[in-house]
Amino acid sequence: RMMLLRRFPRPFRCGCFSTSSSTTNGALQQPAQPSQVVAAALTVLGQTQSVVKTLKNDDIFRTKSALTDSSIGGHVRHSLDHFDRLLSSRRDIEKGGILMDNSAVVVQYDVRQRNTAVENYREAADKAIDQLREELETLDQLDLQGGLRCEFMMAGDGNSEEFNSFLGRELFFCAHHAIHHNMIIKVANGSSSSSS
Repeated sequence: RMMLLRRFPRPFRCGCFSTSSSTTNGALQQPAQPSQVVAAALTVLGQTQSVVKTLKNDDIFRTKSALTDSSIGGHVRHSLDHFDRLLSSRRDIEKGGILMDNSAVVVQYDVRQRNTAVENYREAADKAIDQLREELETLDQLDLQGGLRCEFMMAGDGNSEEFNSFLGRELFFCAHHAIHHNMIIKVANGSSSSSS
């Protein structure tokens, strides 16, 4: 594993990715608890999961809301897709071992499948959240500082651009993005509850 990490340079250290790191004689000590960004991602996913578990049936989960023109399941799937795209790039790195370098690892957030089981069935969404949370809990400080590249579609014409980034920064993006969709889910859930 250490050989792999050497191939992924750490761009810089940022205090937002550590809660209790300290130095002893100049050596950085590993935090005793998850970093703030991992803790935030776990919290946001927990909030999504609690909404999924409170829904009465799959019909509510997959019925389009008049307020958002999408289903609760669609918003859940969209949020989870971002986490999955990011973590699948990490899985690709681990699979490739030291033969991979950060220029070969590109996170493509805009490459997503629609109308999946996660979008249509609460149980599938619940299981997917459990799997993402388990994987997030394995991330350490070195993982979060690992370099990668991201591809974003910049306009509706399909053209995209690649940017250098690192896992911690992208995990923060995924958590922040999920907060936005959790709010939409909350509005849609209130709307579907009042109409049923």
